[in-house]
Amino acid sequence: MSAPTHFVHVYATVRVKLGVTAHDQLAAMKEADRLLFANGFGVRLIPSATGELEADYAEEVSGYLVDEAGDHEYDRSRTYAADGAPIS
Repeated sequence: MSAPTHFVHVYATVRVKLGVTAHDQLAAMKEADRLLFANGFGVRLIPSATGELEADYAEEVSGYLVDEAGDHEYDRSRTYAADGAPIS
């Protein structure tokens, strides 16, 4: 019997560097959020948002969601912390 297929959603942190013009740091963060999220998330790890200078994987995983193929009701889906510990 072969092993079942699993669909693993890896919640990986990415770093996105944007160049913005603002009068202070709070305004700069708000402008960065506006540019990055105005038309949906602007990152495909290939820069696509206005003012975006770089995007790369931040080498951090915050958690996982694992679904099993054929489990259409998601009864066997489970979430896990970054260390693999199950989350209730």
